Amino acid sequence: MAEGKFNFSATLKDTFETIKTVFVKPATKNEEKIKKFADAKTAGIFTGFTAVIYLIIELISAIISTVVTKSCSLFTNKCETKVDFNNLNKFDFLKALGDNILTILGIIAVVAIVVYVMGLIFKKQPKFMKLVAIVTAGLAPLFLAGFVSGILTYIWAPLALFVFFAGLVLSLAYTINAISKEIVFEDDKKVFFHVATITVIFIVAYFILTSVAKDTAAGAYIKLLGF
Repeated sequence: MAEGKFNFSATLKDTFETIKTVFVKPATKNEEKIKKFADAKTAGIFTGFTAVIYLIIELISAIISTVVTKSCSLFTNKCETKVDFNNLNKFDFLKALGDNILTILGIIAVVAIVVYVMGLIFKKQPKFMKLVAIVTAGLAPLFLAGFVSGILTYIWAPLALFVFFAGLVLSLAYTINAISKEIVFEDDKKVFFHVATITVIFIVAYFILTSVAKDTAAGAYIKLLGF
């Protein structure tokens, strides 16, 4: 982030570059990016900017799912897609805004808090805001995959699920690798610590997945899988 006087454009650019790193160089540039989160203010600013980006993505997704509807029959195996912009008249923007803000911040907070508490239990002293920033960056593939899979449900539900789980795996890989740089273990505790982290992220992923599947073609497919 920019030092000294706050520079909005520079901060926004740096935020996008940090998120980009998660996708293109999640390991080689990982440690370099994490060092920037050592300062609580820097970590907080990054988290705030990134949360707004996630919010925009979620709102666009909500608008698309309102305008485009697809209903499928499990008996005939046929689907019907309808595009109706008049549905926007029923779209409650303020409710969608509030719900998504709470969801995004809640997800980030839950994962970060669990990782932080687990670190304390294992007698480590992690920096909470740094963990918040790491978790925020690590969730980028999951949120993007959720958005893309939401669109793909109108084309082919199985492909939507594949994209979603690919994003989940990348989020897990990045987050675990980043946390390993921050909370270092030299024994078997590392395994148990990461099991707890992975479990929490899977719970978060399930929440996002069921949210994405709501009122889309993937809903029926997910029910068949037993989610």
